[in-house]
Amino acid sequence: MRILVCTKRDLAGNLLLNRMLPRLAGHDVRVLLANRVRAETEAVPDLGALKFFDQDLPVEVLFTLLDSLPAPPAGAELLSFRHLEERFGVPIAAAGHIGNGPLTDAVRAAEPDLVVSVQFGFIFKPEALAIPRLGLINLHSGALPQRAGVNPTFWCMLEGEAEAACSLHWITAAIDAGPIIAVRPTPIDYGRSFLSNWLRNYETGAAMIADAVDRLARGETLPAVPQDAAARTFVPKPTPDDFARFRALGRRLVDHGEYLGLLRRWLPAAPAAA
Repeated sequence: MRILVCTKRDLAGNLLLNRMLPRLAGHDVRVLLANRVRAETEAVPDLGALKFFDQDLPVEVLFTLLDSLPAPPAGAELLSFRHLEERFGVPIAAAGHIGNGPLTDAVRAAEPDLVVSVQFGFIFKPEALAIPRLGLINLHSGALPQRAGVNPTFWCMLEGEAEAACSLHWITAAIDAGPIIAVRPTPIDYGRSFLSNWLRNYETGAAMIADAVDRLARGETLPAVPQDAAARTFVPKPTPDDFARFRALGRRLVDHGEYLGLLRRWLPAAPAAA
């Protein structure tokens, strides 16, 4: 099966590929990395801080350093984008802030049977939707239809919910409105930061995608359960006041100790104690 994976050139996108590509071995996979430039990210300090930890530091420092090495560090659990490309023989192309026409052209050039979109940030126009014979699926980091929109995990934590979730759904012309393939919960650990819970939720989603590909490869038909439009709510991008309420509850967006532990997963294994 020819699969085009569209995701983001950041920490979350890299972690997803580390989890997905081993399970997609045997398929003809191509990856398109994009980064949507949102003005509001820099206008809200907490959004800018999250962008720094998820995108700026990993891409500009960690992955740049790792990609300069001829091989992954010995004992590293996770691989940089270049080393993923070499390990799995998967072309990975960086597209930046890709426009509608170039995105459709990229889908057409890949000639995919299936397109998989994960926190991609760009809308597939009808011309692109008509290309893959099996369709396009998207992983949304919230339970649909109740958690459409952006930052669902943040809102789950702000509202004290026990679980976050990922929804795998078919892509249609309407945003986050396509028929549901599966919804899978991830328990929220309030002893950990938003960033840790958000990434853990996406790891759940990576397994959902691989499971769906396995079913398609066996010739099965994936579910397509229509969403209840009356139940759909769109969570907005958090404001400074929302972030202030989050901190007032004792929640943390990023924990520096957790973050350092996360980055060590791409680094050489620590030597055993004497």
